[in-house]
Amino acid sequence: MLPHLRKLTVKDDPPLPDLTSIGNKVYDQSKITAEQIANEIVKTKSKSIISLRLGRVDVDDEPAANWLRTVWLSYRDLCSLIDKALEAPLEISGTYFAISNNHRLWVDLENAKQDLGYVPQDGAEK
Repeated sequence: MLPHLRKLTVKDDPPLPDLTSIGNKVYDQSKITAEQIANEIVKTKSKSIISLRLGRVDVDDEPAANWLRTVWLSYRDLCSLIDKALEAPLEISGTYFAISNNHRLWVDLENAKQDLGYVPQDGAEK
């Protein structure tokens, strides 16, 4: 990644709906709405909710040959992050990107690393 480019963060970059394809629009809107509902529940009910924004997981557990390799999420890293989320202290709540340690990673995994102890083991270029 170019060093002067800022990675997307959950805090500073809210999800934007895909306006180009009808199928993705419904999916994106439901995902955004679910995260907003979770945030409201955490604020008003003192509950702990962990939302994961999953990268690309495919049936072969292999990174794609195109730009999708930047958001590849291996089975091992997915399972690891789910374990970390389930084992997290009850006071931990938030939304976290779930992506492997890919070379051109353009989203920030720091809050998942700090809050949940997530350390991705795989990467698309390894």
